[in-house]
Amino acid sequence: MPRRGTTRRTFVGLGSVALAWGWARPLSAASRRSPPRAQPVSLTGRVIWPQNPDYDEARLTFNTRYSRFPAGIVVCDNTGDVQNAVRWARQENIPLRARSGGHSYEAFSVVDDGLVIDVGGLNEITVDTARGEAVIGAGVRLLDLYRRLWEYGVALPAGTCPGVGIAGLTLGGGIGFLSRQYGLTCDNLRAVDLVDANGETLRASEGEHADLFWALRGGGGGNFGIATAFTFRVHPFAGVAIATVTWPWDDVAEVLDAWQRWAPFADERLTVALGIANPSAGVISATGLFTGVPDELPTLLAPLLGAGKPSAPQFQPLSFLAAAEQLAGPSGDHANFKNTSALADEPLSPPAIATLVDGLRAAPTASNLVGLFPLGGAIGAIDPAATAFPHRRALFDLQYQAYWWEAAEEQADIAWVDDLRAAMAPYTTGAYVNYIDADLPNWATAYYGDNLARLEQVKTAYDPDDVFNGPQSIP
Repeated sequence: MPRRGTTRRTFVGLGSVALAWGWARPLSAASRRSPPRAQPVSLTGRVIWPQNPDYDEARLTFNTRYSRFPAGIVVCDNTGDVQNAVRWARQENIPLRARSGGHSYEAFSVVDDGLVIDVGGLNEITVDTARGEAVIGAGVRLLDLYRRLWEYGVALPAGTCPGVGIAGLTLGGGIGFLSRQYGLTCDNLRAVDLVDANGETLRASEGEHADLFWALRGGGGGNFGIATAFTFRVHPFAGVAIATVTWPWDDVAEVLDAWQRWAPFADERLTVALGIANPSAGVISATGLFTGVPDELPTLLAPLLGAGKPSAPQFQPLSFLAAAEQLAGPSGDHANFKNTSALADEPLSPPAIATLVDGLRAAPTASNLVGLFPLGGAIGAIDPAATAFPHRRALFDLQYQAYWWEAAEEQADIAWVDDLRAAMAPYTTGAYVNYIDADLPNWATAYYGDNLARLEQVKTAYDPDDVFNGPQSIP
């Protein structure tokens, strides 16, 4: 039995006392704080039990709206630790969850009374500039990744939030400021190493387990196995420019219409996101990343700047790393929030824009907003059936967001997100699985569209016993 406050590489598992410890039924708070008694099966890695002093920090979810109590957390340092954790959880017949960055919007990477398999220790990055390739451990976080790649003068199209893990981002697709030029994160994937439902290792690529490789490019995290490493194509990079501009809030309808008819079709080197908070913010804002010469920006942005009464646009030349750090913002404090998403396959009609604007005007708190991110470019150049990511023909993504710091605001904020999503449903389609939403109606079809049936076939082939399951795992 581990002593309080100690950590060691190998424990012995629970074995036949699983039922006595209460895993056949929900655990009480007291039993969650009790260590296992005997362990005939070994767990390796840094194992955190409920009685350990770092348990509460280790179980903390990015969305602090949720508080979950796993039976244990294994922080894995190598692939063998992941294999042992999968086999141990199967023997003990308890649920397991894989965790990379832990940024699941609905905290699906932490499970009550089960085992969290945290791959945060698998954080090595090796770069081969001659091959234009990087091998990235599944526990690497995005800002750390950008900093490491910058040492070699290369970049990978990925997201902006600094603490997001590369694993979840990639497996769900991976939308970011370089995607219109270089494709989604998963479009740059060459191979995935993972541990399967039997605790065995395999590699998926175009030449090996090609059906699984297809599913791992947009089919969502935690469905087919636990990824341990990714091999990516990377791209040489030097300087970029960030462009920012604001408008008075009353220009929102005109600016939104101009943006949606321009941003998805703009030069692929330029990606401009639009942020619309509720009227109390006073302004709406656009932020763009451009990988060309900054002098080109005034001409490229002219169609957008012709709408409303924009501020003088600000152009900031800087290195790609500095841009990634600036776009990342704060290092990602935990927060209470409710976010959901939808996609627009065609420009929003005037009634749709009016519905969105009315929803923003009705926002109950100052921290309610809608973010719009353009797709198109290299994303849309790939057939929707070529990978599991189905939203290739969408023009842009909408993310409805609410954050709160007072418990009294929670119900109103959640209702606002749900109501706005429902009001916009006649004008939008689908949802992005990386913005996962536990309350999303018909979630499987929304996330995966026409690719759902094939994903179910791959799931049956590689995880017939549904070891990797969760509230919204592939059926």
